[in-house]
Parts: sequence; structure tokens; C-alpha cells
Amino acid sequence: MAALLGHTRAAVLTAIAEHPGCSTKELAAFAGPASSSASEHTAVLREAGLITTIRHRNTALHSLSQLGLNLLNHT
Repeated sequence: MAALLGHTRAAVLTAIAEHPGCSTKELAAFAGPASSSASEHTAVLREAGLITTIRHRNTALHSLSQLGLNLLNHT
């Protein structure tokens, strides 16, 4: 999967799978990139249809989409 998405995005996607509903700040702690970088990675993953993001007040909460789940299950 890292060859397809890149190491950091693959780590971000895996962290979202392991911690559904995590915030961007939490995601940065789980996967390693800075919060601003994690936000950029989630934007790309969301545009690709691999994750969904909902807003709760001023916090973005990320979860896998069915497509993201299917990708992880087939790697």
C-alpha cells in the first residue's frame, strides 16, 4: 500500500483504521506527521474517497470509507 499511497499516507490511513473517529491532532500523534501535514494527507485521502470527515464544532473527525476499508482488507 505504501508504494501506491506513499509511506506517510499509508500510515495515516492505517491510523484512521485503528482509531476511527480520531481528530486531526490525534491522527498526527498516531501516525507521526505534524498536524498541518496530517491535515493535508487527510484532504488527499478524502478526495480519493478513502476516508470520510465530519466536523464537530472546530474539530475534524476522520473515519475510513468503505473504499478505504476495502483497500486495507486487500493489502
